[in-house]
This record gives sequence, structure tokens and C-alpha cells, in this order.
Amino acid sequence: MRARRGFTLIELLVVVAIIAVLIALLLPAVQSAREAARRSQCTNNLKQLGLALQNYMTQQGTFPPLVQNGSFNVWGNTFGQAGMYFDPWPLDWTASILGLLDQLPLYNQLNFSVSSGWAGFGSVGWDPQNTSVLAVQINTLLCPSENMQRTTIGPGTRKNYVANIGGPANFYAWSGMLVPLKDNPPFDYMGTYWNTNCGTTFGMESVTDGSTNTALFSETLLGSGPPGPIAMAATVRKGTYQWQLPLSNIWDQGPSGGLSALLFVRACLALPGTALSKPATLGSGLTGTGFTPANGNIWMASNAASCLLWNAYNHYMPPNTQSCAAANNRFLTPYGEFMDALPPSCNHPGGINIGFADGSVRFLKNSVAYQIWWALGTRNGNESISSDAY
Repeated sequence: MRARRGFTLIELLVVVAIIAVLIALLLPAVQSAREAARRSQCTNNLKQLGLALQNYMTQQGTFPPLVQNGSFNVWGNTFGQAGMYFDPWPLDWTASILGLLDQLPLYNQLNFSVSSGWAGFGSVGWDPQNTSVLAVQINTLLCPSENMQRTTIGPGTRKNYVANIGGPANFYAWSGMLVPLKDNPPFDYMGTYWNTNCGTTFGMESVTDGSTNTALFSETLLGSGPPGPIAMAATVRKGTYQWQLPLSNIWDQGPSGGLSALLFVRACLALPGTALSKPATLGSGLTGTGFTPANGNIWMASNAASCLLWNAYNHYMPPNTQSCAAANNRFLTPYGEFMDALPPSCNHPGGINIGFADGSVRFLKNSVAYQIWWALGTRNGNESISSDAY
């Protein structure tokens, strides 16, 4: 009777090694396929937002404003924390298009005569009429590549899509597609700066650069990091923090603003990994305590004065780079003002999804040229962009 021959140790190791190599080759392909599917879903979400805005414009003859009912501002007559006064925050651009995103029941529940229901600094319920809508999570507003699910502020509802407020303010502030509206420039009582770009509502006729070359929406990573100040090298979600630069930005310079914009971008990109994010210095009771990043935390609330990172971005810093505050930023919170650089951010490798005013969605590389990136952010900058420039 012949003895049965088994595997030798060498043969077993060879088989294991071959399997390991095959797995190593297969896993990146699987991950790549999964990310491609997530990016496709993200593209579809932006497409839905763009179509909703187009339908809104068709119905109303205008694009919705960044802030729906701007009479509700944080500097009001309700006593808040640290000896300061806070009113509930107004509704943002998503409120206008809920009914066009297959969310008509939520839209019908909204009371546009009161605020979003969020009072600031974690307090919910000062205007209880809209808190039920605020507590609902809208899946269309979520990017499937987002790897954080927990917010740091508010009731836990969130969004990953933000509106374009324009290119660098050095040229002309509020040159984007969704901007706040006001008819008494240059400043309101809260300190928000206004110019003729904010004077009245506008439709497609005001997009003189062409809807194909004008950005409408992009993405933002959820602000879920620890409170600042934090070293830049300590976080991969650096787009959700702001870093202070010793450079001021003078706005509305027209074509001559290009040099100061370029200097600001280069200074922001040159910040070392040891640079600390902008600290919280709002009021003596909060000095030094630090603010948690708030990007996308309250999906329906807005503040055009000093917290643009919540629901907006601009075409200043390239995609997926750090956000930087100008030295003449007039507010003390690290959440972004109109003269700051507020880039979009995401987890898609190599670039960012951009929804354009014509309803299309395109993927832009992080390496897009500064001047092209700036030009795509303006609706009326009179720039000329070729179809193969990005």
C-alpha cells in the first residue's frame, strides 16, 4: 500500500504567498471600484441639486439667495452665552429647494417667517416651529465618500454640499451664484458686507460668463474634528479648519486684485505643518477654549457674516487645500468671512466634484490652475475660459 503524499511546508508557503499577492492586487481594484460608485452617487446628488435650482429659477425667475430670511442674525436681542446676544440663525439656500428635491412635506412644514430653529452654540429650539424639519436628515445632501457620520454641533443632521459665493473678494466680493441679498450697502447692522452683487435677485441673464463655466455647488467634508487651535499636521481634514495669515485682503479691487489674491494663496499654501488653526476668541467667557469645525453641521442654518464655512465655499484656494483667514477678518470665530479663502473639500482622490450653473457636474483636479479656478467661481467676471482648460 503506497503512502499518501501531502503538501510540503515550502509548497504551502508558496500557495499562501501567491494568494497574498493576488489579494494585494485585487484589493486596490475593489476599493477603486467602490470609490467610483461613491463618486458616481455624489455626482448624481449634485446633479439633483443643480436640477432643483434650475426648476426653482424657472418657477421664480431668479436663483435663491444664500440666506432666506436675513432679518434673523446672531447679533440680536436675545441674551446668550459669554455676555453676548444671539438670535436664532436664518434659513439657508436648501430651504428654498426642498420641494424640488422630492421633499415637499418638509417644505410645507417650514415657516419662512422664523429662523432655522438653531440658536447658535449648540442651543436648539429658540424658534421651535422649524426644529422638526431641522432634525430630518436629507440623504441627497450627503456624499457617500464622507467617512464621518457624527456632527460636533447641533442636532446631528448634516450635509456635504455647499454653495459657491464667488471668486476671490480681492477682485469683487459675492460674485458667485448664491449670495446674500440686501438693498442698503455697504454694511448691515450685523457687519455683513454687501455690494451691488447682493443688491437684487438675479436669474440666468446675469450669468454673463456663461452657465457652462460658472460653478454652482461643490463639496465639503463634515466638520467633525477636535476644537481648535490644532496643528495642521495633526489633521487630514484641514479644509474644515481656518488658519490665520498676516495678510489683509482688500476687496472689490477689480482686475488689479489679482496680485494680492495670488500672494494670499501662496502664503496659505506655504504654512508649515506646525501652524495652528485660528483659535476661538469670541467674548471673554470663550477666549482660548476653541471652536469645533462646523462645516455642514446644521444643514438648514445660515449666517452670511462670519460663518460661511457652514453652507458655502469660494473659488480662492485650490480644491482640498487649507482654509485661511485674512488678517482683516472682522469677526473672531474661525468659520469664514467673505474675504477669506474657503476651499471645497472631499475624500475623492485627486480632485473634487463641481456642479455648474447649466446643470452639469464635472470632476476638477486639485491641480487646476489658480486663474482658471478663480474664473470658474465668478458669474460676471468677464473671463475667457477654453473648454480644455480644466
